[in-house]
Amino acid sequence: MKLFNPINSLRNREIGKRAFILANGPSILKEDLSFLKDELTIGMNASTMLENEYGFETNYYVLSDTRFITHPEKAHFATTDLHPGTVRILREELREVDDQSLPNETYYVPALQRDGFSKSLQSGYFFGCTTTMLAIQLAYYLGATDIYLLGCDLKYSAESPRFYKESSPQLEDSFTSIQIWNISNANQTLNKENKRIINCSKNSFLRPYLDYEPFDSLFDKKVDAA
Repeated sequence: MKLFNPINSLRNREIGKRAFILANGPSILKEDLSFLKDELTIGMNASTMLENEYGFETNYYVLSDTRFITHPEKAHFATTDLHPGTVRILREELREVDDQSLPNETYYVPALQRDGFSKSLQSGYFFGCTTTMLAIQLAYYLGATDIYLLGCDLKYSAESPRFYKESSPQLEDSFTSIQIWNISNANQTLNKENKRIINCSKNSFLRPYLDYEPFDSLFDKKVDAA
């Protein structure tokens, strides 16, 4: 595993770009993710399984859930299934159980507190009861401007809480309000710097709090501009 310290080598590495964050809600399966081939992408948890299907490679991958390192059904998503060029950013506590033989550039970031927004991953990140918060703080740290959320539904139905099947699904309903507050707070923080977070999930609980833009419309605009 390639370790680069300090993490400030990532600061503004992607300055001025737009970033797409691949959350794991069911709605992400409704999108044609092949459009992401030339885009800056940040995956998490099981988003790795979408790459082969849609023909793109995630640039960055974030993880805070120990199960995706230790669980026999899930560990491959965060380890051997990742493209070796994908940069991994993991919660510090995962270091001791992580696979140290991976070729990926990997960083470990300490969790600070539950609620808030960190502008410097050197200091740590606020976890907000959702891995999406680590992805958002990473996107900011990389220098991204517009940050698009895919599959960030925040609706955890027992039938299909996520886009992939689980033998023992973990529901997060009791944390939904905390997740919404932290993502909304992150957007307000970014707005002060003329940056923003955009929700691309039509039925997400984030609709009242973030700008909404359909995923496919982003690429219509890109084609029209050309």
